[in-house]
Amino acid sequence: MDDYADIINMERPLSSHPKMDLGNRAKLFSSFDALRGFDLALLAKQAERQLTVRRDLLDDAQDELDCKLHMLQAGMKVSITYFRMEKMIGDMEVGTYITETGVVEEVDPQENAIVLRTAFIPISDIAELNTDEVEVNPYA
Repeated sequence: MDDYADIINMERPLSSHPKMDLGNRAKLFSSFDALRGFDLALLAKQAERQLTVRRDLLDDAQDELDCKLHMLQAGMKVSITYFRMEKMIGDMEVGTYITETGVVEEVDPQENAIVLRTAFIPISDIAELNTDEVEVNPYA
């Protein structure tokens, strides 16, 4: 302490800047959110994109869906909910259910799929099908 003996009893020097109030001073040390609202948007997107296990159709519902699919023709407006697999967990297929709405361009029997302008949908992945003329909801 002998090194500071000459300044230990001196008064603190006065600053030329005005003192900051405590409220503003606390803001200097708060966390900084560079992308305001990004955390909320990210949480909303994750909640929207929850992965689910593929649901199996009952035999009766599958038969009804097959019957309605045979009635589909090019030019019909449809709304199709289908399963898109993301990954396999054990022997379970996990993914998301997606709804596409559009005009049927082709029902492809070789590929066993429905072709819309915006999507190529395998018939085996279809969970729900709605059109003006055909309406099928196998889970109702």
